[in-house]
Amino acid sequence: MTILRLALRQIVYENKAFRRNPVSAFFTFAFPMLFLFIFSTVFSDREIDIDGGIVSLASVYIPMITVFAVAGSSYTGVAMQLSIARDGGVLKRIKGTPLPIISFILGKIGHSTLIATLLVLIVTMTGSFILDVPIPSRNAMPAYILTLLLGAATFSCLGVAIISLIPSADAAPAIVNASILPLLFISDVFVPTDNAPVWLNMFAQCFPIRPFSIELQAAFNPFITGSTFNLLNLAIIGVWLLIGLTLSIKFFSWEPRS
Repeated sequence: MTILRLALRQIVYENKAFRRNPVSAFFTFAFPMLFLFIFSTVFSDREIDIDGGIVSLASVYIPMITVFAVAGSSYTGVAMQLSIARDGGVLKRIKGTPLPIISFILGKIGHSTLIATLLVLIVTMTGSFILDVPIPSRNAMPAYILTLLLGAATFSCLGVAIISLIPSADAAPAIVNASILPLLFISDVFVPTDNAPVWLNMFAQCFPIRPFSIELQAAFNPFITGSTFNLLNLAIIGVWLLIGLTLSIKFFSWEPRS
């Protein structure tokens, strides 16, 4: 209970620090909205054929942009913030406190998950009110919420875990982007991969981004009237959550490597 109580206090601290950095907070929310604006402007009148029928292209890109927003705020954002804090000596000072590492990591994950949830809510409501994209149905909403929370926590864990491979804050952008951007292109996020080679889709399915994207797209599919739970996709995301949490606890680096 002490670990959880300290983790909750760390979440409160992370939220205060986030609010006191308005520039970072602004770009965290503004960047996905910029992508949404560009896609809605370029593809406003186009339609696409999906399982069940024809929908507007916006109905497909809303969940894709949601995946990009969650991965950006949870994985990229966490990794960059920790890299800068480590180089500035902040993590070294935290290490000297009685705060357990598991409480610190859970606090980071909890805060990042809250930010990602708020970001997804903004993207979804914007798509609904401006682009007339229907929100997930009542039957699809439980799977949508579970996928969102599980995905945000997983990417946050992986963002903490990647720190052990980043020697300094200067190297963080290159390493973080190199580890996430190729997967975004082959995981049904930036472009649909229905016509991609089978082996490429199978390879992308081994990582958490594609299962996350497929689950969210299914939730936004208006032709699916039942539940959209896919246990295989959720299991893949869950396995990466455990991998990320284990690596974060075991190999977390408090100081930059010279």
